[in-house]
Amino acid sequence: MNLSRSPYIIEVDDATQTGSKVEIYLWNTGSQPASPQYTLDKLIPASNNTKTYYNISPYVREYFGMTKWSNIYNSYDVAINTDYAVNYHVDVYNFIGGVYVLNVSESQTGEFMDGYSYFMDGQNKPFQDTVLLTEGTYFYNYNALLPTSQSNNMAGSFDMLGQAADKIVYTNLSTGTQQVYTLTVDGIKTFARVYEPYLADGNKVEHRDGFGATIWEGNFEPQCEPKYSPVAVDFINRFGSWSRIWFQKAKSRSIAVKTNEYKFNPASLPFTPSDNGQIKEFNTNAKESIKLNTGWVNDLYGEYIQELMLSERITLLDYDYNTDYTPVKIKTKSLEKQKGINKGTINYTLEFDFAYDLINTVV
Repeated sequence: MNLSRSPYIIEVDDATQTGSKVEIYLWNTGSQPASPQYTLDKLIPASNNTKTYYNISPYVREYFGMTKWSNIYNSYDVAINTDYAVNYHVDVYNFIGGVYVLNVSESQTGEFMDGYSYFMDGQNKPFQDTVLLTEGTYFYNYNALLPTSQSNNMAGSFDMLGQAADKIVYTNLSTGTQQVYTLTVDGIKTFARVYEPYLADGNKVEHRDGFGATIWEGNFEPQCEPKYSPVAVDFINRFGSWSRIWFQKAKSRSIAVKTNEYKFNPASLPFTPSDNGQIKEFNTNAKESIKLNTGWVNDLYGEYIQELMLSERITLLDYDYNTDYTPVKIKTKSLEKQKGINKGTINYTLEFDFAYDLINTVV
């Protein structure tokens, strides 16, 4: 699995070539298209430097369609939304003697998610984990007194890349009872983070291969917040998958108004000062923002918040104002990654701008 927000470089080299060409085939569902979506070609830099390079990531990104989180809370082993992954095939040609020659050994086929690797990972770092979520412990809001519509969907979901006979094992954190799902086909599947009957207790989730070995593990623990109204923030994480962070504590909203001004002369003289004034405003609108607090979290949340801040697609769910997901962009641009040994208790405060004008200006 490759990640399209970082460059994906294809190197074409042949000692006898004077140039090269790549044909890029991209598709979300079904089989490979009959014709390439893009054809790129280059001449070699010099006779003693015959290597040519192509970054195909920008072309792949055009084929993603990230809709809002699908609200999966009691579904398991569900096929991932087809717009979240892009299949690709690249045919590589060497330009030798004035003719393009197909280089089968350098042609390649694979799949992309709209995630990214870090600089220290190096070039073309593939996604090697099986679950598209950082390992660790996550907290979610659970309050049995809330309406079902607000309590049962709160833990979130995760996507995983599995093979037939792999297992997802849910272990209740209180009783130790287990629920096991066995994959029947290969592919990227979506699972609820918490098995619904375990929502009050939380659970450990393991991805086990066909031989029973655990290859990924995460814990999902409930937090009951009776005083504040928690807010769920969903975002595309570094693996190109929807992820969820709960902000459990105090929140506040504010607006920033922008306007243009002009001066005008009265219609007649002498004028009456109290009638209209001299300065008028137009194009008045506002942007709304919200400030959120995670509440007490663990040391790993610094990494989770980092992924949130680097995301290009964020929504939030605040039942005090709206029962649907609201698009936002993060306003906070710096983060101190806190450690319990230094801080004692850890809380993160982030501010978000709503990604639209308060007054509708869509035409």
